[in-house]
Amino acid sequence: MFSKTLAFAALSAVSVAMAQIVGTVTLAPYTPSTIQCGINTCPLSGEWVSVNQTFFNSYGCGTRVRLTTEDGTRTTVAPVCDVCSTCTESYFEAPYVVLGELGGGSAELTVDYDI
Repeated sequence: MFSKTLAFAALSAVSVAMAQIVGTVTLAPYTPSTIQCGINTCPLSGEWVSVNQTFFNSYGCGTRVRLTTEDGTRTTVAPVCDVCSTCTESYFEAPYVVLGELGGGSAELTVDYDI
């Protein structure tokens, strides 16, 4: 019985560790003409992020990403909704509404993200 409990606890710990993806990116403003995922997945308010093709392929439409300013004073959650050609592993884009929620207005921000 003890070995089964220990095995379950170990598997649970691995699942939690694998579920959290974290990083730091520069978040830049943009105004899209279309969005990859469409309005059924993404809010009309523009509260979403655009990522590089590799990130998009790995996590897909609607994956919720928590964005937090480096000083930890502001945070917002937005779904992945678009692919941008200039995005990289360390550079995402988002409509102005997301930057505003993070206190950036129209300026680029460095933010921490987690999924």
